[in-house]
Formats: sequence, C-alpha cells, structure tokens
Amino acid sequence: MPLGDVQLVFQGGSFFVSCYSNATNVQRVMWTGPEGQQITNYKGSVPYNEIPRIHVEDGQNGHKGVDLVFDNITRKDRGVYTCSANVDGIEESQSFKLCVYKRLDFQDTLAVQFLEEGLSSELHCDVDGDPTPRVSWRVRERKIANGDKYEVSSERPNNLIVHNVTLDDAGEYKCVALQLSEHISDFKDFIVNVKVHHKPQWLEDRMDQAYSYMMGEVNLTCEAVAEPQANFTWIKENKIITPSDTVQIFNDDHKSTLQLTVTGPEMFGDYLCKAENKLGTLERAIILEKGAKPAVPTAKVTHADVNALHLSLSAKNHPKMPILAYRVQYKIPGDDWKFAQAMEFKKGDSYIINSLTDDTLYVLRASAKNAAGYSDFSSEVMEKTKKVQAETIHSGSSIALGSSSAAILFSLAFSAILL
Repeated sequence: MPLGDVQLVFQGGSFFVSCYSNATNVQRVMWTGPEGQQITNYKGSVPYNEIPRIHVEDGQNGHKGVDLVFDNITRKDRGVYTCSANVDGIEESQSFKLCVYKRLDFQDTLAVQFLEEGLSSELHCDVDGDPTPRVSWRVRERKIANGDKYEVSSERPNNLIVHNVTLDDAGEYKCVALQLSEHISDFKDFIVNVKVHHKPQWLEDRMDQAYSYMMGEVNLTCEAVAEPQANFTWIKENKIITPSDTVQIFNDDHKSTLQLTVTGPEMFGDYLCKAENKLGTLERAIILEKGAKPAVPTAKVTHADVNALHLSLSAKNHPKMPILAYRVQYKIPGDDWKFAQAMEFKKGDSYIINSLTDDTLYVLRASAKNAAGYSDFSSEVMEKTKKVQAETIHSGSSIALGSSSAAILFSLAFSAILL
C-alpha cells in the first residue's frame, strides 16, 4: 500500500510504502532497491540524527509487514523497489516503480531584463524541471509566434530573441513552462519586466527660457528619460556648476533642478544642461534673462463662511510680464509664518480658502507671481470665520420629532416625574 505498480512523487517530497501479508505464516519480509541491494537500515537501530533518507520500519502488522520510508526524495532514488517474503512456505514478491519528478523552477530567471534599442536582443527563461519543460512566451497577454519581430533562439530554445528593438518593446513579458508526460502534466509562468536600454531623450514639456530679478530665486529644470538613468551636469561659460550659498542642485528620477538666488548680473545668461548615459549625450541651453519683480498685491476678505474665507486679490501688471498666479499664506495669530499653510491660485480663479475652523480668527497675506518669480507679501489681513448657529425652535410651531429626539424628551420628562 498504496496500490499501484508506479508511484509518482516530486523531488524533495516524503512518503512510505507498506508491504505486508495476512497469511498465517509470514517469514523474512524484506525490501530491495533498484540495484538489488537489500535495504536493512531500520529506524531505531541507528541514532535519530543518523537515520538514512531511505530506511525501513516495522509495519502495523508486526513481523508480517515492513514499511519502506523515503525522506527528501532525490531523482537518483528512481527505480524499481521490491518487497519479498516467504508466505506459507512459498517465496512471494511485489514490486513498484518509483518515478521522481522535479517541479518547475524559475529560480535562475531574472525578474527584470533589458533589451538594447536598435539591436536584436535576447530574453532569458531559465526554467528547470523533470520532465523537461516546453516553453512559450507571451507579451501583453498575446502569445508570441516566430516572425520578423520575434524568434526562438536556436541554441537556447527557452529564450526569445527580439529584433530591431524600440522603446515600445518595453513592458511585461511572460515565460510559460509546460511539463507533460504519461503520468503528470503541470504548467507555471514567470513574469519578466522588460526595459529597453536607450540614450537620453528630452521630455516634450521642456524649458528653454526663464526670468528672475536681483535677489530673486529661480528654478531651471531639465528633464530627460533614459535607461540607464541619465547623469545631469549643469554648465555656465564652460565651467561645471557646483552647489554654493547661491546655488543648489536637486536631482530626481529623469530630472534635475538648478535653483539660483540671483545676487549679481553675472548670473544671467546661458545655462547648459547635459544629460548623459553610456549610450549617448544630450545638451540643452536655458537662457536666464532679467525680468521685472511683480508688484505687491492687495488682499481683502470679501466674505466669511463657517469654514471658508472668500478673497479678493489684485496686483498691477508689468507691461511685458503679467501676473500669472497668487500665493496665499494663512495662520492663527501668534503662530510663526514659517509654519503657515499656503494655497496657490491661478489668476482669475475663485480665491477661496476652505477647510477652516468655525469661529476662529485667521491672519493671511498674499504674494503675486509672474514669469520672473514672486513678489513681496502684502499687508496682513485678519478675519474671523462665522460661528455655527443652532436652529431656533419657535413657540407654537408644529415640529415632527424623530425617534431619537422623542426618546430624549421622554427621558427628561420621566426624570422630572421621579424628582
């Protein structure tokens, strides 16, 4: 037991087979292995930590049966195992064939793989199993067939060759492995995140010109997508720019920002942004010109609600640099402006500060923005939000009470009677 001439197990598993007879006279029950060797290692005859992976144990029927135990099965354990005994004076035997299979294993397949733009590149599916698996590929849930774009590698049939690689070939690919034999069938897939190595490319929303004014602060931004990610360098007058008291550089994925505090006229002019990886280099010039500082705006509160303040904001336009937006800071009186909250409004929007606390005094100030930056803040304005008003119940009015209100009134009345 279990019944069957073939026993199917997976590598690493454990199981046992019982051999016994219900006859009256059963002698010399024993097991032999695939090469005819007798298996004599009994559990209990050796220390616990030295018990072999394949050993025998007394069966449930005492001397009439012996169990053959397999632990952590390997593929070298495959073969025919035979149980023999003398049963009522006759030599009897039963055999079974042990088939050991290895489950599908993608442990050597990389979850992220790369193709090379403009070339033919190969994606790897390193899958192991017994029986030997057959492999197919899918991209965006579509099965891939051999053709001008895709081809199965002749030397490594599990691998996929992608021809004339473009950025559109990036995405999620799936390697599907199938095991099939007369005894078992199994399949498993593995997702490969495919990226395309390519030289830097500018994003469409690019910056070619910027404005600032003396003692103003300005951000010059350079964005380029690349794989591997590009390294950014800022250059002015053939000199590489490094951080200082007036210069800060902030690098992020595919983006670099040069933040300048303009302390002198020499800081205006051309700035060169260079984006570079091992596949190529891009350069772009951003021209920083002297602009006009926005006029200080006028800020007024036109209406106060329970949780909001409605504002009127206005500032004089420079002839060549119109006002684009306003920044409003607000806080509780006595708090430091460093911890104030802020909101940005495009010019012409409804200037409303929402989510405020009722019956609370706020102080606010505004700054105007044009292409050159922000103005100084306006004079401070103080205003209090409205208080939530309770509904008034007039005498003589007919009022329908809900069940909870009625219950409260009944409770109060009952308490009064008791008192």
